Parts: sequence; C-alpha cells; structure tokens
Amino acid sequence: MKVETPKKTKNSPESSLSRIGVDLSKSTFHVVGLDADGKKILRRKFNREGFKAWLARPDLPRVIVAMEACGGAQWWGTHCQSLGHTPMLIPPHHVKPFATSQKNDINDAEAIGEASLRPKTTSVPVKTPEQQDLSMLIAARQGMIKERTALAARIRAFLLERGVTLPQGISHLGERLSTILDDGTNTLTLVTRTLIRKLQNSLRCLSATIGEIETMMDTLAKTDETSRRLQTIPGIGPMVSASLVAVIGNPKRFRNGRDMAAFLGLVPSQHTSGDKIRLGRITKHGDTGLRSLLVEGAQSAIRAAEMTGSGKMKDGKLRAWILELKKRKDTQNKAAVALANKMVRMAWAIWTKGTTYTATA
Repeated sequence: MKVETPKKTKNSPESSLSRIGVDLSKSTFHVVGLDADGKKILRRKFNREGFKAWLARPDLPRVIVAMEACGGAQWWGTHCQSLGHTPMLIPPHHVKPFATSQKNDINDAEAIGEASLRPKTTSVPVKTPEQQDLSMLIAARQGMIKERTALAARIRAFLLERGVTLPQGISHLGERLSTILDDGTNTLTLVTRTLIRKLQNSLRCLSATIGEIETMMDTLAKTDETSRRLQTIPGIGPMVSASLVAVIGNPKRFRNGRDMAAFLGLVPSQHTSGDKIRLGRITKHGDTGLRSLLVEGAQSAIRAAEMTGSGKMKDGKLRAWILELKKRKDTQNKAAVALANKMVRMAWAIWTKGTTYTATA
C-alpha cells in the first residue's frame, strides 16, 4: 500500500513538536509527535522515502528523534544529525515497560516517545563511521568463532561415532585431523573421510577469515590515538582497545569508571532488601564479546604479574595489587573478573583525561 507524505495544513500541530517517537522498520515508519509538555499531538505513517522527506522539510522544527537501538538505527541517527535533529537511540529493554497497550507499530512508537521523556532513560551514542567499522568487524569475528566452534564439535561427534576421539581445542583438531584421515587402518569409510575433509576445508577457511579480521582490527587499533593510549594498560591489547572504542564510543557519557564497568556487566548483581545486602554473580550486562575479551586480557595480565623472568609485568602498584588479589580470591576466574573491572575503570580515566598508563611504585 502506498503511503502518502502528509501536507502541512494551516492548523497543523507540527509547529509545536518538541520530540517524536519513531517505530523503525524496513519500509513503513510510524511516528508519534510530542510537544514540550509531553502531550501527544501528532500521529503519522510514512514509507521510507516519505519519512526522509518529512524530516528534511525546512519548516519542520528541529526535534529530538527517539527510536529503538535496533537494526538501521545508527544510519538514521547519522541522517538525523545531518538534518539538524537530535537522535536518541534507546535500548529496547528501556522501552518495554512503557508499552502498556496491545502490540502494534503505533503503540510501539508511543512507548518510545514516553521512554524518551524519562530522565533516567539511557541512550546509545551515534557512532562514527570508524566506530561502525570496528563494530562490524567485532560482530563478524564473534559470529565466525561460533560457527567454527560448532563445526569443530560436529567433526568430533562424527569421529566419535567411528571410535576416534580428539581432545578439546581448535589447535588439537588442526594438528591431528589430517593424520587421522590419512590413516588407512582406522574404521573410517570413504564417505566419512570425504565428508570430514570437506568440513576440514571449511574449518580452515573460517580460521583464515578470522585471522584476516583480527589483522584488520589490529591495523585500525594502531592508527587510532585512543586505542594506542588504552593499550598502555596491562591486559589491554589491540583487540580489546579496538572493541572498547567501538562499543563505548564516548566515555564521558558515564559519570565515572565504575559506571562504565557496570555498563559492561563487570559488577556483582544485587539482591538487597532492607539492611540485608546480598551480592551475587556479575550482571553480564552490555556487550558479551567485549566482556569476554576483557576477562581474557585480565587473565594474561595475571600470568604476567606472576612471572619472574622475561615478559613479567613491571613492578609497581598494579602488580602488587594483582598478587594480593590472587591471594584473596579462591579461583583464577574471580581474580580475572576483578582485574577486568579495574582495567575498565583505568581505561575510563585514561580515555577521559587524555593520558597514558605508567607503572608507579
């Protein structure tokens, strides 16, 4: 159905618009307009080109354009900025409590508009093209790692059905699989060998592509000044620094490093009532891939702090803190998560102040 762009009439409420809530889709866009008092004064339905033309109208007031942080929202945020509007990308879980009626597009747009009025509603920053490139590489790498893990598990399962076992780990699979397939004394049939060789080729292609993506991320991290400064922190390498820049965007939207660590899910969950304070496992909010990279980086920093020969961490307050942390925590993982939290707080301080990390005694 063709959706016509509405023409402005003499008594049009568009002149009183302060913000709009938009329910995004590929082709149809529902808009709810609010005035300065938060009163709903406009309801519209557009097609894609009609919505773009309506936003670009010179007689339309410059407004806050609230939308869910979903697929395509980053492009619309950039487009709204180019037209002088102020985009507000709201995480979907902040919109859901305001959807008080039945599920449809216009009600979703109203819920987005209501959520944008609340002062405690957080928004996702509009990323630069460079940050979007990094986000794309991170998402592609995470997806391919999952595909590679699933493919490796499938190969192991096929071999196990024929009485051939392999230890866990991609490296073991790469080292031993060719030897097993070339061994004519085992119970593998010709069909099994042919299929697993094809799966092996797919596994190699995935590993090669993952390596190329990591090389691209390393290159981008080396050319970015912020990434280079973040890499001075022990445990933060090119992969972690590039991911931080892509996911966080602007660190000044957080009041302090603790808030940034909480945004990434590296703080204990709370189940507190009255005077009883109960702390549980970490919340695991935020980006899963970045949090995993931070914990892996923290584990490498702990190993460096425990070393005594070449490659050990420089002596200083951080190394002493890590060694003391290891004594207090009963598992390596707890120590790694605690250090990851500290790394994020240090990254916030270095990022916002424009400094670098220096080991101090």
